[in-house]
Amino acid sequence: MSDAAPAGASAGGAADPTDAALTAALERALPAPVRILARRPSPYASSFPLAELDVEAGDGARLTLIWKDLTPDALLPGARRARGGAPPPDPARELRAYDLLEGAGLGTPRRIAAVLDERRAWLFLEAVRGARLEHVGEPAAWEAAARWLARAHTVLTAHAEDPAWPLPWLPPDLDALTAREPRMAALAPALQAAAARLAAAQHTVIHGELYPANVLTAGGGRVCALDWETIARGPALLDLAALTAGRWDEPGDPLAAAYRDALPEPPPPDTFRADLDAARLLTAARWLAAPAGWSPPPEQARDWLADAELIAARIGA
Repeated sequence: MSDAAPAGASAGGAADPTDAALTAALERALPAPVRILARRPSPYASSFPLAELDVEAGDGARLTLIWKDLTPDALLPGARRARGGAPPPDPARELRAYDLLEGAGLGTPRRIAAVLDERRAWLFLEAVRGARLEHVGEPAAWEAAARWLARAHTVLTAHAEDPAWPLPWLPPDLDALTAREPRMAALAPALQAAAARLAAAQHTVIHGELYPANVLTAGGGRVCALDWETIARGPALLDLAALTAGRWDEPGDPLAAAYRDALPEPPPPDTFRADLDAARLLTAARWLAAPAGWSPPPEQARDWLADAELIAARIGA
């Protein structure tokens, strides 16, 4: 396995609040007085500032937390460019996610405290130690993550109609996409077919960006999904398309097989494969529609056009 990394981590940072402000927020949830013993910027932030905090509560308990600043003004420059002028995500979205996740038994980081007011949107999470899936070579760990995802989708299906969760980014704007990448014009029929197919497919509450960089494998077989900023209700297989990015043409598609086999009522193999191809094509299209001048982070840097053409050829629309 790779070097250990804390759950909830990403890189960078905006102006940091004082320790006094952080401890005041934590004292709403932990025995007072709370002391911050150490504070380290996280090297993993991609959208919002993160820091790792070693704290001591008033009862003497010591714990390590992840602090995430979801305040819209704190959005990091790279994430701001990726949004192409769109407003920052609603900070309440990820805060609400933990109301749902904490009772679901899915191994997500435990929420310690949260603050949401006109000035701040802060989230304090358990720091889970483990390896990011993108750095793990053992096939068994990847298959365990796929099985976890099937269980998560099954558990969260009961909330698929909850208006608290926005709809995802489907279908793509074909005019904007072909203007950005002219070769996508030939794929327009396949994209339209994929969007229609997913509209009719199984919907649940999805992570929205479940790439391997957002999945930790921790002790005891725990699979821990991080960064729920993009939680949404939508086609379940969008998450599997993200989890398997870079493996879409693997012989036998073992991760897809592990996911399908873990469903309580697996769909017919041909239906499942066609739905997954639709999700993969639309995932590639999303990256290709990114604002001009912006490049994906290294862990998501792929030849997405080649991936789109590969899947479109399988769809055959």
